[in-house]
Amino acid sequence: MPAVRYAFRARFAIAAALPLALLLAALSLGGLVTNAYARETPAWLEQAIGQDWFDLVIAAPWIAICGIGARGSPRWRVLLAGAYAYTVYELFIYVFAVHFNALFLLYCATLGVAAFGLIAVLGELRDDTLRIDRRGARIGGGWLVTVGVLFGLLWLVEDVPAVLHNMPPKSLVATGLLTNPVHAIDFAFVLPAHVVAGVLLWRGERTGQVYGPVLLAFGVLMSASIAAMLIVVAARGGGAPTPVIAAMTLVTAATAAVLARTLHARPKLALS
Repeated sequence: MPAVRYAFRARFAIAAALPLALLLAALSLGGLVTNAYARETPAWLEQAIGQDWFDLVIAAPWIAICGIGARGSPRWRVLLAGAYAYTVYELFIYVFAVHFNALFLLYCATLGVAAFGLIAVLGELRDDTLRIDRRGARIGGGWLVTVGVLFGLLWLVEDVPAVLHNMPPKSLVATGLLTNPVHAIDFAFVLPAHVVAGVLLWRGERTGQVYGPVLLAFGVLMSASIAAMLIVVAARGGGAPTPVIAAMTLVTAATAAVLARTLHARPKLALS
């Protein structure tokens, strides 16, 4: 019975990629060609459109490519897990921070497939852990901790004064939301995970070798999506600061380079 369960998990971890890619493409296209965001503020509307363009052109095809590559490669399974994590993060925002619209059930389906796919592929990675060399582990772990701390401080600079004055930040007012979903998810899950996984990866522990590269793969896609979203916003005449676009582009390139170095060592299957 356990063998059947593990076999199903392995198949689902990879088989979910194509349906997820199609679902993500469908909801992105729906956001672009319908009035799904009619009740959003102009600032939140522009960001949603920019996100939809990135997902349609980049994220959805990338998930499908990762699903194909993951059939025979632990490295590609790392990339697939990062893509699943990215989709879970994004769809939490769509489900809970976008006004109810005709795409709601599609949002829920996409979130569910991505979440279960992530759980399944992480189980696979626990069985075939990549053996990362010491230098790669130090580089990857150090970068994860750096990203976690810097973005945490960046969000705190905005949120702490607002909390002390019991007033929402200006960026939140512009979106018309009750709270900032990005800050909430980052403070509760993503940034602590970066720091913990980074420390464990730095120390060469197995848990860090499983989750550290996945967070790096997630980070590449997430920072790229932010940069691309802001470029679309700027192209549509919205307020997208050029320095922020440049910074996120640099973060994308740096994270991709760190991920490549971290996965450079020849992968070996874990013995236990």
